[in-house]
Amino acid sequence: MIVAIALSAILIAVVTAIHFGALRLASQFVTPSRHPGQCLAVAVTAIVLAHTAEALLYAAGFWLAVHDVQIGDLVSSPAGKGGPLTFMDYFYFSLVNYTTLGRGDLMPDGHLRFMTAMEAFHGFLLITASGTFILQIMGGKKPLAS
Repeated sequence: MIVAIALSAILIAVVTAIHFGALRLASQFVTPSRHPGQCLAVAVTAIVLAHTAEALLYAAGFWLAVHDVQIGDLVSSPAGKGGPLTFMDYFYFSLVNYTTLGRGDLMPDGHLRFMTAMEAFHGFLLITASGTFILQIMGGKKPLAS
């Protein structure tokens, strides 16, 4: 369990830093009072790229947890696909988990369950932060202005 907690803490720290950096960078390129549509496009593009990269990092963490550290497993449900899972399956699972969609066709086992719960919680927080960022732009404000 200590390994799952440590891996989760590292992923949370790295992903949070990436997300803050992406929002900070996007904020430098937006001036909503002049070009609201263009600013919205810049913000949405930066946010989509950031969330995709963040889910990819979580997928790599899950892959590491299953294949190298062996603290759990990711298994296909009876209705899911058969055969061994590929990294793309881990990435798909991570995206579904990060967005809190929770399809249920892949299920974590062992201490990987803790890591997936932390990803869902963290993804919810970061998606909320992204929504707040976009709402500020739509309201004509420059987000993260100092």
